[in-house]
Amino acid sequence: MNRFKFLFLLRTIALLLVFFSCSKTKTTDDELLVNVPQSALYVRVRGNPEKPLLVNLHGGPGGYSGIDIKLMGPGLEDKFLVAYLDQRGCGKSWNCSDTSLLTVEQYLEDLDVVIDTLRSRYRKDKVNLMGTSWGGMYGFLYLLNQQDKVQAYACIDGKVNSRYQNHSLINFELKRAKELLLSSNSEEQKPELKLIMAELERIKNSNFSRFHTDVNWMKHEVPPKLGFNAYFADTSRIISYQDVVEDTALMRLMNYSEEEYARLAEKAEIVNAAFRNTPSYNTMNIEPELKQIKTPTIVVQGEFDYVVGTGHAALIYNALTGLPNNKKELHIIPGVGHCPAIESPQKLTGILAVFFEKHNL
Repeated sequence: MNRFKFLFLLRTIALLLVFFSCSKTKTTDDELLVNVPQSALYVRVRGNPEKPLLVNLHGGPGGYSGIDIKLMGPGLEDKFLVAYLDQRGCGKSWNCSDTSLLTVEQYLEDLDVVIDTLRSRYRKDKVNLMGTSWGGMYGFLYLLNQQDKVQAYACIDGKVNSRYQNHSLINFELKRAKELLLSSNSEEQKPELKLIMAELERIKNSNFSRFHTDVNWMKHEVPPKLGFNAYFADTSRIISYQDVVEDTALMRLMNYSEEEYARLAEKAEIVNAAFRNTPSYNTMNIEPELKQIKTPTIVVQGEFDYVVGTGHAALIYNALTGLPNNKKELHIIPGVGHCPAIESPQKLTGILAVFFEKHNL
């Protein structure tokens, strides 16, 4: 082989090596414990470390992030580096029995520590945020304090006006109960419907100071009696506790033992009760402050989301008056309820991927 052919062959091999190394997608799967005041928060970081960082804020208060890896990971982790955060007292984060630390203010401090830690560790100037349900309000609250650290934000079936949320569900249930009362031929059903209506009126006229028991009754006990589900349009999509623990692949993906997973409900109850029995949380309204938001924002909601009220997404979108139309989006996903990540994960992640890629060029 002469010198020219030898050099040509070396160059060809080098180019092929570069091609294959570039075409192979880099992935990471890290488990972190981030130290925050008097606690440590669990963060699972998965996806492409060379892509924009996307921090996931689960719902609740009291939810957990593990199942989001299955629901939203397939549509996002190849395009982004996704950080799944378990909030204080939730999921794989440390237990928190001290309810004085279960406050919005402490959660905002926690999130800032987590975001700074992730930015430093993965060498990112900014992060992207997506928040679901309570996580939607959590994300907006963070934006109002730290917009300079966030590239773009997605609010998924979130809320910003708690009174609007509470009254939307109460009024919807009062309307359905009245309709059933007028059309019912069952003398046994009528007293129960009247009792439901009386309780709903009592709650409606309360100050929502200790709301944990009432809101659970409204969301979980009343809807089946009125012929609907507050969370799901398609109830066959509900994922039960037993569904999860019997899915060994899912348990491995989330990295939970059955014993560890069984403790989540108790942890969730502590966190949820602490927030729901705090009047300031139950009446929180940041709708007027949304005009301060300059960060590109997408608002997504299921068509039949009775948990926050079917008009909540439009309310949020219209309150973002500081954003031009090319920096804000509103998407109503048809045929789903409060949980589009469960009922329509491909549709949801498709919308989110396009939005975040657009604002991370």
